[in-house]
Amino acid sequence: MPPNRFESEVESFLEGSHGDRTHIKRADHPRLHHYAGRYCGSVMYQQRYQTDKRKQDCYICGNYKKRTHDCTAHFIRTDLLTAGVLSNLRKVTSYAAKHEARFMKLLIEQNEDGGKRRNAAKKKELEAAEKRIAELSAIFKRLYEDSVTGRISDERFTELSADYEAEQRELKERAAAIQAELSKAQEATVNAEKFMNVVRRHTSFEELTPTLLREFVEKIVVHECSYDENKTRRHDIEIYYSFVGKVDLPE
Repeated sequence: MPPNRFESEVESFLEGSHGDRTHIKRADHPRLHHYAGRYCGSVMYQQRYQTDKRKQDCYICGNYKKRTHDCTAHFIRTDLLTAGVLSNLRKVTSYAAKHEARFMKLLIEQNEDGGKRRNAAKKKELEAAEKRIAELSAIFKRLYEDSVTGRISDERFTELSADYEAEQRELKERAAAIQAELSKAQEATVNAEKFMNVVRRHTSFEELTPTLLREFVEKIVVHECSYDENKTRRHDIEIYYSFVGKVDLPE
């Protein structure tokens, strides 16, 4: 697909990173895609120009362009970005269509951040926290009874109860955080199915359209370029897909 069509339809702009990579994030607007940077945070502007000797179509860091901050001249050519995204999208959708059950399992494992073993450890930690919370409630109740009956002084009761209450409060906060993590992991299956529904709607495509970007892509990370021994310029691009994030296919 011609770069000018891709960019004119998507109406995108870049925000750059100071250093080694640039994030590309999708906005809620279906035809407006934001490219957000981690480090310098500047907008990366699309730059198009043509002279007798050179034609250029790329995105370049706004900080470097304006010379307002110390920043590198990080940029990426529009056609390379388009080709990279399209190539990765084809690989992912082709694998998903041919090996749906295997692909679903892969997505779930990747989105659970370590899978069942890590979730089991979290559940064990949650159970221990809840058990200690219950113990502290029982201890506090006995302390109160001892205070009422005069077995301990009011000063001692206040000192001990403050310590136990602080511990219990911390445990409750940790338990809530673990529960949220477990709930998120349980959503992995649902999110994998949502992504597969998108794949099923787009079984074949020839070009990267705004519709494909809107439905498939959450964000893109463009690393700072590097050069090999032959001085060939290289750009690494990571794509994070809607609902499931980065997809690492087996070799």
